Amino acid sequence: MKLTALATTLALAAIFPSAPVFAQTPDQARTAHQDTEFLKAANQGSVDEIDLAKVALKTSDDPEVKNFAQMMIDDHTKLLDDMKPFDAEAGVSIPDHPSAGAEATRLKLDVLTGKTFDKAYIKDMVEDHHKVVEAFIKEDKSTGYPAFKDAVASGEKVVRHHLEVADGLAKKDGLPTAPVPASGM
Repeated sequence: MKLTALATTLALAAIFPSAPVFAQTPDQARTAHQDTEFLKAANQGSVDEIDLAKVALKTSDDPEVKNFAQMMIDDHTKLLDDMKPFDAEAGVSIPDHPSAGAEATRLKLDVLTGKTFDKAYIKDMVEDHHKVVEAFIKEDKSTGYPAFKDAVASGEKVVRHHLEVADGLAKKDGLPTAPVPASGM
């Protein structure tokens, strides 16, 4: 039993080398693994959002959609920067290209123009940000790493704001939206 706890502690020290060794039990090791998986997903999500926002900046004629797209680029770039210390601790890198899902969405968007493009882009942003807010809420509730919990709570505020803006744009265009998930904070 003591050997297992020691092995877990050493494994976590390898994952989070500059962090205090906060995982002393198998449950804490599971939490550290979940934190690492969340970081990977959050980084990929930011890269995806930036890529799709660049398409929106080039394609949309609507100033509100362009403003939203620029906000996505600015905020997701900052989110990536804010997570870098945790990435380094967990040995996670920022992806250098969008996910297959984001590339498929971009291919669908590439053939659209005008209001049709705007509606498709905003619909995707609404759907995606509902999922992202829920992921941040889940991570905020499950992480046992206080500094990371603070960063996650901060990130949740940012993506929640994105969802609110996207929902507003969707409603303006008559697109359906779901209720905003309750805050995890």
